[in-house]
Amino acid sequence: MDTQSLAARMSQVALAFVIAVLSVVLLVTTHRVRLALGGVDLPAGLLFGTAFQVTACVFLYAATGSRLPLVVLGSLWGLLAMPFLGRGVGGGVLFPAVIGDQVQLSGWIVQGIGVLLPFAMALVITALRRRPGPRPSRRSR
Repeated sequence: MDTQSLAARMSQVALAFVIAVLSVVLLVTTHRVRLALGGVDLPAGLLFGTAFQVTACVFLYAATGSRLPLVVLGSLWGLLAMPFLGRGVGGGVLFPAVIGDQVQLSGWIVQGIGVLLPFAMALVITALRRRPGPRPSRRSR
């Protein structure tokens, strides 16, 4: 599989851009969803977001055979989510820092999922690629 040519790199970046847009939309809109099961509030939105981001990273690497789309996904995620993070139109509404006196950690967690997870997966892939292979065993005659 050609992963080094300019056309391959451009298609990898385009694919990562599309996945990043989908990821931001899904994670931003669902990160506060909670599901009550047996008296316990599960952060279903964060669990869904983590599962989606892991699946997106695995898909990008499996489809391209390159770590570039993972780095692009992690880099673009923060840029695409930025309008919803600060003060202004939309900002602070979807990612409020505090509601009442309760600090909202889910906004920080979803940003970590969106930005750090693709870089962590690229790091794991790099470490696995550099791992030395099995040594041939010596047989005594």
